[in-house]
Amino acid sequence: QWYQRRVAITAGEDEVAKFFKKYDADGNGEIDFNEFIALSVALNDQAMSGSEQAMAHLFSNMDADGNRSLSHKEIRAGIAAYTGKPVDDEEVTKLINQLDIDGDGEVSYEEFSNNVLTKIAVAIKNDV
Repeated sequence: QWYQRRVAITAGEDEVAKFFKKYDADGNGEIDFNEFIALSVALNDQAMSGSEQAMAHLFSNMDADGNRSLSHKEIRAGIAAYTGKPVDDEEVTKLINQLDIDGDGEVSYEEFSNNVLTKIAVAIKNDV
């Protein structure tokens, strides 16, 4: 569930298990390097399809001021709205630190959409 807190996606354990089982080719309960490569290729293929739209929609719903950059306040409000649960400032700060590649203290659309955790979370929700 750590990925859910980091990217503000709620998914049931069954959804997550089903998603990872699809890419666990040898059935050992772990995603090894080759399986991760297959997963990455599938996520990139998905990004070229409708999932990119889902990611853009999620981002735009969080981007209250429309500047294509998510502030701490927007991320906190967006996660709370999406999950229906309050989020503490420390968790939001950790998420920003993980996603904020250029170090400006906000998360741009490019930083958001290029993050593998975001892609995995959207894929789980869209059953890719």
